[in-house]
Amino acid sequence: MPIAADRRRRALPVLALLVGLGCLTACGSDPVEPDGSASVGPDDASASSEPSSTGAPNARIDPTTTPVPGAPAAPTTPRPVHPDVASSLQAVLDERAAAVLAHDEDRFRRVLTPGGELATTESGYFANVTQLPLSAFSYRLLPESLVRLDDDYWGVVELTTRLGAFDRAPVRTLDRFRFTPTRSGFAISATTDAEWEREHLGRPEPWDVDDAGQVRDLTVVSAPGVLGVFDAGTAPLGPRTARIASAALADIASRVPYAWPRATAFYALSDPGYLDGFDRLPGGDPQALDAIAFTVAAGPDDATVASERFTLSPAATGLLGQRRPGDLARLVRHELAHVAVGTHDDAAPVWLREGVAEWLSMQAVPAPRWRVPARIVAEARDRRLTMPTDAAFNGAGAAAHYALGWWVCEWIVRQRGEQTLWALLDGFAGAAQDPSGETAVLRRHLGLTVDQLARRGAALMVREIAEPSTPRLAG
Repeated sequence: MPIAADRRRRALPVLALLVGLGCLTACGSDPVEPDGSASVGPDDASASSEPSSTGAPNARIDPTTTPVPGAPAAPTTPRPVHPDVASSLQAVLDERAAAVLAHDEDRFRRVLTPGGELATTESGYFANVTQLPLSAFSYRLLPESLVRLDDDYWGVVELTTRLGAFDRAPVRTLDRFRFTPTRSGFAISATTDAEWEREHLGRPEPWDVDDAGQVRDLTVVSAPGVLGVFDAGTAPLGPRTARIASAALADIASRVPYAWPRATAFYALSDPGYLDGFDRLPGGDPQALDAIAFTVAAGPDDATVASERFTLSPAATGLLGQRRPGDLARLVRHELAHVAVGTHDDAAPVWLREGVAEWLSMQAVPAPRWRVPARIVAEARDRRLTMPTDAAFNGAGAAAHYALGWWVCEWIVRQRGEQTLWALLDGFAGAAQDPSGETAVLRRHLGLTVDQLARRGAALMVREIAEPSTPRLAG
């Protein structure tokens, strides 16, 4: 598996990140049920049909899909919803949000129906989400989505959260809750509707309850500039991985000329199935990837980038236990290069945006330690390396394509200066609508065709890596 197999994020549906708008107004005193649960009823004086957060709402997950509220399949006919119900349910949601922000699990539990699987999964969710550096966390019920089935109500809920400095903006996400009446009001009896979520939502965040009703046991570790999310299988690696990521971020921040937040969150999970939730993965096989950089959109109807993140595969975190932990640091630098460059390379061909990331990832490594697999150097020596198309980049020969992209960028920097590399990226951004495309941009900035550039990069690779006196090959 290539060390830096692609994780390009623009084509991916964005992960669902839940995020909030501002301060929550908690409900007044909570009537306590004889069974120990608490609920907010229709007559509660603090109930309001308005969301309790301040500021302008922001959005969530896949910006190409706007969830449409709908009822789950049920044997009973939906019944009318009384207008006052929405304000009572909103008050329950406000209390839940306030409990999360206060890190008060007893208060959090009091708005749930007691006992059973819900209590277990929601305790896990509470333990996960309260480890996050939440600067905002709020809920808003969409009253028009309410459906009454028997005595229960199903409704679409908008959750807004913000991970402090790790998000540029709040993020709105949607979920579907069930509310059950109690003697004094309502309590939450379900926070997932698997059928609805499969149709309307993308991959949940690691801290969410998934559509099978399961929740991971997470550990969140922070280091300067980074926030790492680990599960039970990777938690022992958390502190060291976070330190590696923090050092990598400092290195990339010193080299990328663009303005960016210089802070990011990343995931390192032992569950190989997590990557399956991404559509249109580079190469199509999640198990062949070491990592993926991705964007989090501001909402289902707002493609504004709220944050850039990356996730490591189980194989990548396993590099910590091998003789060359530097490979993990290089991989993290590659992902952080994508995070730092952000949208500046959206219009660039894949060979350039991945080449830039590979080139940046190698700058912290002394040149005598640069390695390229011997078979790729042999292809370069025999002039069999050619610049792949975007569609072919992550197919067969992906490792060679990454290496060629790196060495093309190395040639540009050595021959024309580092500023030319960044100007080339900007040139593609400025010519996004130019029908002459790649050829015109390359001729304008380098006076070369893509084939000529590929030959120069391959020749430099052979000269620098394959000299008999310099045994730097990694087979």
